[in-house]
Amino acid sequence: MPKILLFFLLLTAPAVAQAQVDSVRASTLPGPQLAERAYNSGLASFNAQSYPAALRSFDQAIAAKGDFAAAYTNRAATRYELKEYPQALADYDQALKLEPGSFSGYFGRARVREAQNQLAEADQDYSEAVKAKPDYAPAWYNRGVLRFEKGDYQAARDDFAAAIKADPKMAYAYHDRGSANQKLSNYPAATQDYTQALALQPDLLPALLNRATTERRTGQLPQALRDYDAYLAKKADNALAFSNRGSARFENKDYAGAIADFSQAIKLDAKYAYAWNNRAAAQLKLEKYAEAAADASEAIKLKPDYAEAYFNRGHAREMLRQADEACQDWRKAASLGIAVGDKYAAAAGCAGEAAD
Repeated sequence: MPKILLFFLLLTAPAVAQAQVDSVRASTLPGPQLAERAYNSGLASFNAQSYPAALRSFDQAIAAKGDFAAAYTNRAATRYELKEYPQALADYDQALKLEPGSFSGYFGRARVREAQNQLAEADQDYSEAVKAKPDYAPAWYNRGVLRFEKGDYQAARDDFAAAIKADPKMAYAYHDRGSANQKLSNYPAATQDYTQALALQPDLLPALLNRATTERRTGQLPQALRDYDAYLAKKADNALAFSNRGSARFENKDYAGAIADFSQAIKLDAKYAYAWNNRAAAQLKLEKYAEAAADASEAIKLKPDYAEAYFNRGHAREMLRQADEACQDWRKAASLGIAVGDKYAAAAGCAGEAAD
């Protein structure tokens, strides 16, 4: 039997020619190319929040290309994150010299100036930023915050409205416009803004708390209590929230519920003078005069010029038949601004001096 020779065909991939290139040292790259490479590396490090590495890369980019405006801007942003504010300010100044009218330069410099409490200068820079880029919502928003904090609520409201126009989904702008409306006593508009903020960002808890306040001010106690309940179900460590719900319960004539809330506020913050005084007022409503006097006294210890606490303690002491002490408290309340205190003292036939 003849042998059959089996020939195996080996299929091999064609060889790929590989050029051998000597390693090129970065220092031998052309300046612009080196600058771009270092700049891109800096951006990557910045986005990874590796700020020292980003700073080194932007330093290299600027060393390779001294008129690299974007590198100055981003090095400034890096220095801002590192809280190197004077150096950041110098970099933004240089960036704006190289690229006048840059909205990012003005916006970034405004943030640095705000961090250094140079608020008038920050306001000016935010103004330049919105002039350069009117559709940049953060610049409108940040300027609005500055103006709100200095008490210019109308201007703040206008800025928050401009931020909303630029970015209709900016929940914080709705929230803060609501707060500006609240300061301007436009409570229905404030409630609408807080509601929209919550629709956009349901976990924005301050909007619940602030909406409850506006609802209280417009007599919508059931709605306010519902919002306080929703807030406290998610954040039960806020003394102010318990105190505010206590006030709403007080206004709703739920004095026992009010006392429970004021007590929780005090448990969370034993130095919360307002909660002590408010609990005293609720104790008075339930005719717990000794407890009311004790709570008002604690409020006075914490806040010696607390007129309302003297006034409430005066009522408690009157009911405890401590006439002279009651008179002293009412006169003290009058001296601190509650004029009706003198009328109570006169009606009771008081002749004593104001309490210390």
